[in-house]
Amino acid sequence: MRQKSNATRPRLLLSLAAIILVGCVSTATTNQGNGSFNQGNSSQNNGGSASQLPPTNAQPPSSGNAVQSGNNGQLPTLQTKPQPVSVNFEGCPAGGDGGDHQLNMLKNRTDSVPWYPVSVASILNLKWPPSIQQRQRQTWSQSDAAVIARYEGTPIQIEGYLAGAKQQGPESTNCHAVDQVDNHIWVVDDLSKDRTQSIVVEVTPRTRALHPGWAFSRISPLVDHRTKVRISGWLLMDQEHPDQIGKTRGTIWEIHPVVAFDVLQGNRWVSLDTGNAVPQSSGPQALVPTDDPSLPAPIVDPKDQEANQATPIPSHTSGTAGEQPLHIGPLAIVDIFYRGANKPNESDEYVEIENTGNSPVNMSGWSLHDVYSSDAFTWNNFTLQPQKRIRVYSNEQHPETGGFSFNSSRAIWNNAGDAAELVDANGVIVAVYGYGNKR
Repeated sequence: MRQKSNATRPRLLLSLAAIILVGCVSTATTNQGNGSFNQGNSSQNNGGSASQLPPTNAQPPSSGNAVQSGNNGQLPTLQTKPQPVSVNFEGCPAGGDGGDHQLNMLKNRTDSVPWYPVSVASILNLKWPPSIQQRQRQTWSQSDAAVIARYEGTPIQIEGYLAGAKQQGPESTNCHAVDQVDNHIWVVDDLSKDRTQSIVVEVTPRTRALHPGWAFSRISPLVDHRTKVRISGWLLMDQEHPDQIGKTRGTIWEIHPVVAFDVLQGNRWVSLDTGNAVPQSSGPQALVPTDDPSLPAPIVDPKDQEANQATPIPSHTSGTAGEQPLHIGPLAIVDIFYRGANKPNESDEYVEIENTGNSPVNMSGWSLHDVYSSDAFTWNNFTLQPQKRIRVYSNEQHPETGGFSFNSSRAIWNNAGDAAELVDANGVIVAVYGYGNKR
């Protein structure tokens, strides 16, 4: 079985905790003319400054994918906000192993609620006291902390384009793990803009573990393809990087962590994770988060004493995954045989795909991917008949099941956990299948 650096990394439990009221946020304001407050990119003025918003009467949150009527893309001023929910991950506490403990706790939150759609410009125009810059939160004055608390922790959603994406190195937030790092992404509201006018959004190991399709290898191409994206997550002040304003970012306000990640395909939004269409809706009946609820329940580090009981890793003696397929349309990945008997390269591993419908499906141009590596198989000229199954082996050919093979000289599917996705000829993910610690 091929070993990967994250092979034994289990998934954390997504705590869909009840929203806890944490008291009224200070009504301190940041006046436009007050020279004691910085703002991000001063060239961004078309979205309305947050200081123009009323301090109270906030609208109730919209659904995860609907535009909040009357919000006009501006940041709401919420009297109360959800208290962050954070859990241990891989033995790393939510506060990390050093640095700013309070900041790390916010970066490592895992909760999800409905989001307020806001404009990129409204975040770029949001101010902060310069006295907090590059200072740990425990040293902030009460008045400075109140100014930040007015907007920090607001659940928001933005639309835009990726001006860049990078895998970060080890840091205190993630206990300096070398294989569990943040994905650092720059979002702009227009393709003509660069990182100097961007908002930084970050995908953390804790949230990425819940989403097999958020591998960096799938995020990076969105930059080159100039794909429109929709990012949902928590507004955060990262006071550590003011020196980068005007160079690699437009503000030190961030969306951190990212909790939902959608991409625009044609005229509809689809989940980057599953490829499923995300419905556009509004109203009280739609007050649900966009965190891909169709995914199987996650599992959690057994060392984590704060979370609920974990979903056990399956222990099938046959070596098959034994999970439930997730798919749109008739084709589904129904099994992955990952414990190959032919050692050491386990050439007899396979992925099994079924046409569950009543009509043939032309799979020409379709591909099968290992989410956690670059391994892929593509069909050139093949039609899968209804109610029939095929297999794609790691390095064997069996004509009775289609004769398909990755022709890999090494094992592909990780015994501890892995995930596969089936992508149609238009690049739409139509089926996903995860097992073990990658469900």
